[in-house]
Amino acid sequence: MSGAPRALITLSISPDEAARVRPLAARAYAEARARAWPFLSDVLEGVLRGATDDDRAATTAAVHALVRYDRLLGFASGSDAVDARYDALLAIARGETDPAPRVERIADATERLGVAFSFPDRLVELVRGEVGEAYVEAALRRMNEAAPRVARVNTLKATRTACLESLAGEGVEARPTAHAAQGVVLGGRRSLFRTAAFARGEIEMQDEASQLVAELVAPPPRSFVVDACAGAGGKTLALAALLEGKGKLVAIDPSEAKLEELRRRARRAGASNVQGLAVDLRDESLAERFRGGASRVLVDAPCTGLGAIRRNPEARWRLREGDLSRLVAAQAALAHAAARLVAPHGRLVYATCSFLPSEGEVAVEFFLSQNPDFALVTAREVLGRARSDGIATADGRFLRTWRFDGARSGELADVAAPDRMDGFFAAVLRRTR
Repeated sequence: MSGAPRALITLSISPDEAARVRPLAARAYAEARARAWPFLSDVLEGVLRGATDDDRAATTAAVHALVRYDRLLGFASGSDAVDARYDALLAIARGETDPAPRVERIADATERLGVAFSFPDRLVELVRGEVGEAYVEAALRRMNEAAPRVARVNTLKATRTACLESLAGEGVEARPTAHAAQGVVLGGRRSLFRTAAFARGEIEMQDEASQLVAELVAPPPRSFVVDACAGAGGKTLALAALLEGKGKLVAIDPSEAKLEELRRRARRAGASNVQGLAVDLRDESLAERFRGGASRVLVDAPCTGLGAIRRNPEARWRLREGDLSRLVAAQAALAHAAARLVAPHGRLVYATCSFLPSEGEVAVEFFLSQNPDFALVTAREVLGRARSDGIATADGRFLRTWRFDGARSGELADVAAPDRMDGFFAAVLRRTR
């Protein structure tokens, strides 16, 4: 990095709006810091209870900026106080002050990048080691962008065309996604959760990249499918829609609370073929019950989440030394456990919301070395050349929505403009015998 980037802070609302919602935003920011960076969405839900759509949107944007740029704002203000850092955010956004010249004088390259883009030094070093020096700055910049609001139309209850018409009738700006078959990009500030379309179960919030992972599963009609790391069920519901509510779909997660949320969402979506099982995927009882029986098994493995960090900016402050090694080991164990459930000639789909090769290509190559009865099916083969161009690796082998393939010299290939989907990786592996 030569010097520091001039656009050190990007604020998706006006400085005047940030000033208007300052009491709410400062409260949420202070709580997040005091609690050592819990999930920011949980903090905001408590602070914004009863707020208008405009105040919710503006407060969320301001808090995300405060959390995202926590290190830079501390450097610029020279203070640990919430008010001082908020003043620094407004001053930089208004162009009243520019910390770039001071940042440029930081001698150590890692520290300079860490301050400029507001990441811990260890995360800068991790990203550099994974993507290379030529792409580290572009990767850090991408992780600081504002994420779009994207939803998936539930085809169990509506078509995308009908849902877009319904949303327009309620004054919600929406347009089709560029790649996902049932995705819509939402504009404006109207809360989707307060629309009649959402109440009817016709639409769910889900990023376009996440939708593409579900499409890559490509479940055969009326088949038996396992979502092996289901969580609250975003991809489970997408799979239920792809199955047209038929067949059998088992959602596995060790958290009963998450599965209860999934069941509630499934009822609203009309997904009657979903069964939730609160059990660890590695439990031997699963292998005994379902061994070799599933046509498709999806493993959306726990990961660093760096591909979705735009939505969860606090994650940069939670990651600790050794977390990647621990997660990679867990991913390998989960993929191995899930493989036991795949039927002959069935498919295992491995996915992470990460752009790190350690959580993508490297993990898949390791799995194949340990499981010779599986072979790679390319993303291009599943999605077709036209659809996979721009959202798969250059050779078409893997889904990778943030690419580092030299498509633009020294920059992150902007493969999802203008929607800028999250950074997901996915691979399809077929059981050959």
